[in-house]
Amino acid sequence: MQLYYVLCVLLGSSMYTGSVSEIMKRFGASQELCLAGLTFYLLGLAFGPALSGPLSEVFGRKPLYMFSLPIAMLFTMGVGLAKNIETILVLRFFCGFFSSPALAVASGTISDCWAINPAEQSFAVALFCLCPFLGPVLGPIIGGFAGEYKGWQWASAWVLLMFFGAVWPFTIILPETYKPIILARKAQKRGMKVEVPKLNIAFVKKVIKFNLFMPLKLLIEEPIVLVLSVYISFVFAVLFGFFEAFPVIFRGVHHMDLGISGLPFISVGIGLFLGVVTYVILDKTIFFPKNPDGSRGKRDADGNFIWGVPEKKLLNGKIGAPFLPIALFWLGWSGRSDSIHWMAPTASGVFFGYGLILVFFSVVSYFSMSFPPIYVASAIAANNLLRYTLASVFPLFTVQCFENLGIGWAGSLFAFIALAMVPVPYVFGYFGPHLRARSKFGYAAYFKKLEEQKELQAAADAKKKNTNRTQEQSVNSSAVELEMSSESEKAVAEKV
Repeated sequence: MQLYYVLCVLLGSSMYTGSVSEIMKRFGASQELCLAGLTFYLLGLAFGPALSGPLSEVFGRKPLYMFSLPIAMLFTMGVGLAKNIETILVLRFFCGFFSSPALAVASGTISDCWAINPAEQSFAVALFCLCPFLGPVLGPIIGGFAGEYKGWQWASAWVLLMFFGAVWPFTIILPETYKPIILARKAQKRGMKVEVPKLNIAFVKKVIKFNLFMPLKLLIEEPIVLVLSVYISFVFAVLFGFFEAFPVIFRGVHHMDLGISGLPFISVGIGLFLGVVTYVILDKTIFFPKNPDGSRGKRDADGNFIWGVPEKKLLNGKIGAPFLPIALFWLGWSGRSDSIHWMAPTASGVFFGYGLILVFFSVVSYFSMSFPPIYVASAIAANNLLRYTLASVFPLFTVQCFENLGIGWAGSLFAFIALAMVPVPYVFGYFGPHLRARSKFGYAAYFKKLEEQKELQAAADAKKKNTNRTQEQSVNSSAVELEMSSESEKAVAEKV
């Protein structure tokens, strides 16, 4: 259910592009303003998890699903009934905002349901990471045909509403998976007093600190987070730029209809699936090889799992990175003329999707192994915030870029940027250990902080012990003095 939910949410981002041309005619708005409907939806996805993530720890995963999705459905319905472009833009933002628990909470649900052993989680995580990319790829296909045959309301609202409607019944029957909430409810049924987080000023301060400021702090102060987030954000933004680049090529050059012009996105989807297959193969053979006893991953003499160095996870990125500039050069120079068969630029999407998903797997895995659990969520949140924010603005200038520079040179511009970023996973593979050792938020600093806390605790315990000993000595001394005073008074009394 979680995978389908994530797929639907991201489907809603790009499906809207199938309605842009008709919305322009209907409301007399510019192309840039109409495309802002995609921008506002992505901004909602960027900032929504900052609130939905903490709320899921207070109320549980299930209530967030049950109540946020119907609200998102209402805003989606509002888009279909809107009478002006301004209303569409505002409602699209809130639709994305209230759909965002699919991204923030579903990942936690998968972690709740699967075993702690990372070898057992890999396939589920691979599918979960596929959906944020597969949804935008399928969106233009569905939205294109809906917009061509049924109108802009179907492409921008009604189809998405049906997808959401198919998800919502499952949120009702879905059991709660967040273990602290489950244990708290069991304890309450047994009459035990349980302290639960409350929605107060302290909670708001915690949300602002850890869900807004901490990701931004990591993004600014951590080279690992900054560089890798910029890399994957650029690639993700190029994917959303394709939503306007593909129509320029396949509708403008090859004169395809609106619905048919979305079908070349299938090639990107094929590349994504091939990337997932590659990731799973590497995961099963290199990262977590099978042991004679049937378990996976390296083990010590006691059978405990041994973590490898984080830089091993960059292998996915090293494989995928070179495919990205190749795909963009290929797309630009094969799509510039109708004398070149339309299959040529279409095939470039396979290379792009393949490189995209492998780089993304590499970044997420490297984050999760480079930072302790308390900071991993903030590192990934920083990546998501930058990724969706950058992706939200790319479609606004992609058309102008392809029209002014030409298809060949516009594709080459993005390709040169991607080419400059190819060394990134290789550089981190070499300098990664040094950067992690110097990190203020990495494991080295984390363990150092734990040692300092242990030393402070030991010093406090020793001080407390000395204080107690001094008090005991003082009490004993007072008792001796009292006894001596009593004997003295007794002696005086006897003399009298």
